[in-house]
Amino acid sequence: MTNLMPSPGAADWKSGSPHEALAPEFHRDVRDGEPVLRIQATGAPNAYGKWTCKAAGVRGGMSYAIEADYLATGVDAGAADVYALLTWSDAADAPITRDYVDQTSVLEDGWVGLRRTMRAPEGAAFVEVELAFRWSAGGSVAWRRPVVAETAQPRTRKVRVATTLINKFTGDRADNLADMGAVLEEAGARRADIVCLSEGVYEQGVGGRGYGRFGEPIPGAFTDFLASYARKHRYYVIASLFETEGGVLYNTAVLIDRDGGIAGKYRKTHLPLFEAEMGVTPGSEYPVFDTDFGRIGIMICWDSYFPEVARLLALQGAELLFVPTQGNARIQSLARAADNGIHVVVAGMWEEKPSRIVDPQGQVIAELSEEARGVAVAEIDLDRRYYKYWLSVGDADGEARSLFRRERRPDTYGGLLGRDPRE
Repeated sequence: MTNLMPSPGAADWKSGSPHEALAPEFHRDVRDGEPVLRIQATGAPNAYGKWTCKAAGVRGGMSYAIEADYLATGVDAGAADVYALLTWSDAADAPITRDYVDQTSVLEDGWVGLRRTMRAPEGAAFVEVELAFRWSAGGSVAWRRPVVAETAQPRTRKVRVATTLINKFTGDRADNLADMGAVLEEAGARRADIVCLSEGVYEQGVGGRGYGRFGEPIPGAFTDFLASYARKHRYYVIASLFETEGGVLYNTAVLIDRDGGIAGKYRKTHLPLFEAEMGVTPGSEYPVFDTDFGRIGIMICWDSYFPEVARLLALQGAELLFVPTQGNARIQSLARAADNGIHVVVAGMWEEKPSRIVDPQGQVIAELSEEARGVAVAEIDLDRRYYKYWLSVGDADGEARSLFRRERRPDTYGGLLGRDPRE
């Protein structure tokens, strides 16, 4: 595996700043016997500096492993303050895309590793790596071991996602189960990998709901019903129900795996007033679930009106968000997809075209309208990148999923938690 980037000790690495008034100090050091590039803050809180190096020999469409390690000293540096950025350009040196190296891990020696494996954009001939430190009055950041090396093409992660619609009810739970069975059969016939049912279909139209009168444990009869279809068709199923545990009632979404096992559950955290008045207790956690095709998150109905929920799931690496719901505003699902640059799958019940699959740019790619019962399926490539021209990065294409995470400023968000942001 040939590294296209020279050692940090090479003269190819150049230091720079947007303006001389913002320039920090730049140093070439040796740490533990290896060369590093260091950026030192000088007291000005708006300082901004970076080391850059451009390499030729990139082949568009090929996959590359990208790495760089940094060590921050004397500063609590966030993702927006310390970054590694790739600018891919064509043979005429015109920029194509700019991409953060956005997978972070703390290494055994205390350094932070930034990693990413990605395909070079079509037409790419060069890549420039930027190693930056900005907006801190004190401290320094050292960089080591920059790598851009061609690697094996990763397997394509395509998944067939099914959303469903059931919106006619007799008031009999047996009829509800029959309707669910019909859409689960159809989803299996259409080779779905994962199926999402609407919120509370099992109990819909049945009287006597509320604390002490309704609900069942997980596992239980309803999850056994779902498991039978999951095993038969070898897909995942997401469905919601009123769950009882320890004398407490929750609105819970359960994830059933391809073998019919319970892969996880999420308890609705944001309860509308009428639901709270039924005696439902909110959950307090935002789990994500690893499947054999990727990582997913779940929101239930009212949750989707709160952008923090989708963001928390996306920050944990969710690549697909599923929303079992009854009523929902179309714009919420479009916004949550565009907010985070990921697909959102809504299984609704009421209003016009209540069930839909939305791509990372907020475009509906499959939907269901007013039929009493139905299934919509879309094949999604989880490795496809959705770019938009001039999205943050200037005269090139930027990717929302990466940009929105790396350019967050959580140190300024104290007001979201009821604190004075000046504290």
